[in-house]
Amino acid sequence: MNSPILRLIYFFIIECLAYTKTREQFGKPIASFQMIQGHVVEMLSNLTAMQTMVFRLSEMQDEGILKDEHASLAKVFCTKKTRDIVSRAHEVLGGNGILLEYEVAKFVADAEAIYSYEGTKEINSLIVGRSITGFSAFV
Repeated sequence: MNSPILRLIYFFIIECLAYTKTREQFGKPIASFQMIQGHVVEMLSNLTAMQTMVFRLSEMQDEGILKDEHASLAKVFCTKKTRDIVSRAHEVLGGNGILLEYEVAKFVADAEAIYSYEGTKEINSLIVGRSITGFSAFV
């Protein structure tokens, strides 16, 4: 995953947060609800972890020590976290999360494309597993 994708996820989270501040339920913004705040915190935590991992990978590349298994581990982690962020955003927006006027519906498709385009979790996991164990599980 490259930094443009991480920037896109950042702006996606910002839009979701803005929605929580304007959407009212029971006479107050849903941003004031515990579960909504929990989802937003998890979304931001996931993004921060992804940014940290990608930053470290860029350092490793600059140092000339980046290996395929490092990139595969990041792909597994980041694509799973992207899907989690999208899922949480869908939860936050509720029924509006499937409407095209909100970015969540579009981003669901984008997240799935990223998940597939970056190589499947299973293949990237096999690359990392081979590195960790010394045994190839490729059939």
